[in-house]
Amino acid sequence: MAERRLVRKVDMLLMPVLLCSAGLQYYDKAVLGSAAIFGIIKDLGLSTTHIDPETGKAVVSTLRYSTASSAFYWGYIVAVLPFALLLQRFPLAKTLSACIFLWGVTALLTIVCTSYEGLVVQRIFLGVLESSISPGFVLITSQWYKKSEQAARLGIWYSATGIFSAFSGIVNYGLGSASGSFAPWKRMYCFAGGLTILFSLIVLVVVPDSPRTSQRWFNDDERQILIRRSRENMSGRVELGGFKWRQAKEAALDVKIWLFMIMGAGIYVCNGAVTAFASQIVKSFGYSSLTTIAISMCFTAVFIYFFTWLSSKWKNGLTILLPISCLPVIVGATIIYCASWERRGVPLFGSFLLATFGSPYVLLLALSTSNVSGSTKKSISAGAIFVGYCVGNIIGPYTVFIDERAVKYRSTWIALYAALGGVCLCSLALRFVLARENARRDARDAASADVTPGGEKHDGDSVALSAEERDKEYERVEREDLTDMENRAFRYTL
Repeated sequence: MAERRLVRKVDMLLMPVLLCSAGLQYYDKAVLGSAAIFGIIKDLGLSTTHIDPETGKAVVSTLRYSTASSAFYWGYIVAVLPFALLLQRFPLAKTLSACIFLWGVTALLTIVCTSYEGLVVQRIFLGVLESSISPGFVLITSQWYKKSEQAARLGIWYSATGIFSAFSGIVNYGLGSASGSFAPWKRMYCFAGGLTILFSLIVLVVVPDSPRTSQRWFNDDERQILIRRSRENMSGRVELGGFKWRQAKEAALDVKIWLFMIMGAGIYVCNGAVTAFASQIVKSFGYSSLTTIAISMCFTAVFIYFFTWLSSKWKNGLTILLPISCLPVIVGATIIYCASWERRGVPLFGSFLLATFGSPYVLLLALSTSNVSGSTKKSISAGAIFVGYCVGNIIGPYTVFIDERAVKYRSTWIALYAALGGVCLCSLALRFVLARENARRDARDAASADVTPGGEKHDGDSVALSAEERDKEYERVEREDLTDMENRAFRYTL
C-alpha cells in the first residue's frame, strides 16, 4: 500500500511535466505544418514553379518544403545517439532543462529567417537540441518505474503528440485568424519559442536528477523504496556512469537492437508524411485554411492509452499488441484511398485513424526499456530507436506528392503499407528471438537447480533466493552494471 501511494506521488510529480515537455517538442517542430498554410511557403520561397515540357502547364513543386521539414531530422539523427550517451554522464534533469531552453530560443529565432536556406539551417539546429528529450525521458521512465509500469507511463507522456495536436490546432487557429501586420506564421513561432523557454525553468525546478537526489520531494524512507524499485528492474546502474566499450560491442551484435531500429523507422515513415502534409491533405478534402487547422485534431492519445493499458493486463503481450496497434493506421490509409472524397467526413475519419501511429511506437519504447540492461547498452538501444525514428521521418515527406491528388496520394499509401508490414514482421521475429532465449535460460537454471543442493526454481525465472540474497544480487547487478546478456537472472518481456 505504501509503495502504491509512492508511485501515485511520483506520477503526480513527473507525468505532467514530461507530458507537457514532450508536447512542446511535438508542437515546436510541427508548427511548420500550420505555418505552411499561413504564408511561410511564399515568404521564404519553399515552393518553386516550372513548366511541364509535355503539357506546357505550370507545375508547383514543394520539394523545398519537404527538405525544410526533413532538415529537422538531419540534426536529430546526428545528435540523438551522442545525447543518449551523454545523459548518463551529466545530471539528467538539469541537462534536459538546458536543452529545452536552447531549443526554445532556436524556435523563436525562426522569425528572423528570410530564405529557404536559412530555414533549413535553423531546422537542423532545432533537431540537434530536441534530440535530447526522447532518450532523456525514456531514461527517466526506466529510473522511476518498474518494468510492468513503464509502458503505461511511456504512453502518458508520449500521448502528448495527440493532445498537443489539438492544442496546436486551437492556438494556431487563433494566431492565424488574428489581424495585424506581423505575419501569422511568425506569431506562431513567437508563441511556441516563448512558451518553451518558460517551461524549461519548470523542468529545472520540478524534476529530480534521479531517485537518489530527490530530497526536495521525497523523504529518506521513500527514496529507499524508489532505489529498491530501480534495482529490481535489473537494468544496471541508473546513476552517472562512463561509456563502456564492452557494452557498445554487445549492443552492436545484438539482433534485437537492430530490430528496434528497423521498427522505429517503419513506424515513422507514416509520421513524416502526416506531420508535414496532414494539413495539406485534409485541405484537399475542401476545407478552408483556418478550418483545416481547427479540425486537424486526432485521437492518438486515446489509442495510446488503450494499448498501453492493455499491455499492463496482457502479460508478455507487447510483441503481439504492437502489430495489432498498426491496424488502425492501415485502416485509416485504406479509408482515405478507397473512400469517395465527395463526402468529406469519411476520409477525414481516415486521417484521424492515420495519426494513431503513436501507439505502436510507445509499445516499441516499452519493449526496449524492458529488454535491455546496462547503462551504455540501454543508451545505445534508445539511440538506435530514435535513429530509426529520424530515418522514417526523413523518408516520409518524400512519399507525398501533391500532384497525386487525382489518384488520392497513391504513392504515400503504398509506402505506408510496406513500412508497417515490415514492422509487424519484425515484431513477430523479435518475439521468437526473445522467447527462445528465455527458454534457454530457464533450461540452464533447471539444470543448475538439479545439481545445486536445495536449489529450486522461483516463478519460472531463476533459482530461488532469500530476500537478503536477492537484495545483494540486485546490488551486484547495479554495481557491476551488468547487461541483459551478462545477467543470468534477467528474463525478457515478450
